[in-house]
Amino acid sequence: MDEQDRRVEPRAPVAVEVHYRSAQEFLSAYTVNISGGGIYIKTKEPLPLNRTVHIRFTLPGIARVFDLHGLVVWTNPHPSRSSFPSGMGVKFENLDAEGKNLIAGFVKAKLPAPPPEQKPSAE
Repeated sequence: MDEQDRRVEPRAPVAVEVHYRSAQEFLSAYTVNISGGGIYIKTKEPLPLNRTVHIRFTLPGIARVFDLHGLVVWTNPHPSRSSFPSGMGVKFENLDAEGKNLIAGFVKAKLPAPPPEQKPSAE
């Protein structure tokens, strides 16, 4: 089962600057996508799996600054391994209900609308 198969929540593509800090370093990069459960950060040097990380970012159209703790749950150091660029998937650890709702609304607005239901013709 690959990473996409394990996803529970819908994701939306978004490229915003994210600042992140582990115990050893403070870095900046850009996101690839986001869901209510986590974020994918594009970086040539992903942090090791299970590393706790402090992340800070904003989303277009949302005034809140998201200042969260996360856990590196997936890394892709070699882009040939998947369709994703090098980077890491970070699971949100302390996202409150309001933040989760804001992100869910952002994701929903970015996703394509489902096709309209076809009504059977009355013949």
